[in-house]
This record gives sequence, structure tokens and C-alpha cells, in this order.
Amino acid sequence: MLEDRKMYPMKCADCGKDSTVPFEPKPDRPVYCKECLPKHSKKF
Repeated sequence: MLEDRKMYPMKCADCGKDSTVPFEPKPDRPVYCKECLPKHSKKF
């Protein structure tokens, strides 16, 4: 089913790498690539 998912282009707010995400990025929120995301995930 994942192959049917609409992907949106984005630029990582950390490293600047172009990538895609399965949601529409909002201009007022940073979006990170899969390599940078763990550095920014909140630890609970």
C-alpha cells in the first residue's frame, strides 16, 4: 500500500538535502530528511 502514497518534495531544514515526504510540508515548520530527523526527535 505504501507505493500508492502521494509523496511531496522537500528540502531538509538541517542539511539542505532534497528528499520526499508522505505529507505536505508546512512553510512555517521545519522538515528533516531521514538522516537528520533522529537528531531533532523529542526524547520522552
